[in-house]
Amino acid sequence: MHSDTRTPTATEHHGTVVEDAVDLFEGVYSTHDINIGQAVADGFSYRYRAVGDERVTTATSAVAAHRWGTINPGRQYTLAWATGPGMVLDADRRDPITMHPNVPVAYPAGRPFTFDAAPAVQHVIRFDADFLESVSAALRGDLPGPLDLRTTADPDALPALRRTIAGAAGTLWDPRAAPPLREAQHRRIAEAVLEVFDQTPPSGIAAAGHGAVRAAQEWIVANARRPLTTADVCRATGLSARGLQAAFHRAGAASPMQFLRDVRLHRVHAALEAGDPSTTTVAEVARAWGFAHLGRFAGTYAGTFGERPSDTLHRRVRRETGQSPSSAPTASTTT
Repeated sequence: MHSDTRTPTATEHHGTVVEDAVDLFEGVYSTHDINIGQAVADGFSYRYRAVGDERVTTATSAVAAHRWGTINPGRQYTLAWATGPGMVLDADRRDPITMHPNVPVAYPAGRPFTFDAAPAVQHVIRFDADFLESVSAALRGDLPGPLDLRTTADPDALPALRRTIAGAAGTLWDPRAAPPLREAQHRRIAEAVLEVFDQTPPSGIAAAGHGAVRAAQEWIVANARRPLTTADVCRATGLSARGLQAAFHRAGAASPMQFLRDVRLHRVHAALEAGDPSTTTVAEVARAWGFAHLGRFAGTYAGTFGERPSDTLHRRVRRETGQSPSSAPTASTTT
């Protein structure tokens, strides 16, 4: 959990050397694949300014040339809008996202994605994933977890979001703003973004309402990718093994390790629903969430969700192509 005493930092870069711009933006986007093409008639220049802390960063950038490459969002969610046309996200996919001037979009999350951009000024607000997921969970009355943000929004919902961004801008861009004010604006703008873009379904994971069990469950959710034991949960919560089991039993909750398995199953389900069968395999997703025995995993998955993992992975393709389940390509749990 982040401290409430975060100190924001401000950074600013500008110049006229293409190689310097490539180095800068590869660092910003956590990638080694930024390319800059021919400059505009007045010559090449770039600038980048950002102010932020561990939760939220506001940034603006301008590159006076065509550019393309790959962005790796890591554990961040990003709202972005450009002042001009010509920026495309997921440029190499069947359903690329075209950014229209001054219309906010949510970057694809949880995976690297390609982009292709004409010269323009772009503004972004980047949210630490743990922060935005916790705000979303509080709004939905659910446990924190990966968010499903629609990329584009209903135009009728955007004016209220723009007003919220404009009202918070003075604080977000001021590294000297009082911490309580910055915290309040962080939450205000996070809630406004979620109101417009969040389409995360219920996690389906039974959770305790409050107290030590809820704290233990939230810790398990946050660390579900790691190899965990009951002893790890005990250390994190300060409870003995007997005390932990008794607390879960009194709350009517599944045991900590059963709860961990349920979290992992639902995370695999969400990843497969969002996955592209041309680049995603059931095996890699299952292993990423700690399921080493793929045959046992497939049986447990089918018992929980009523379908094979490969059926979940190919459902989006069937919707887009109009295929029936019987005509869709099949995939084993190891491919």
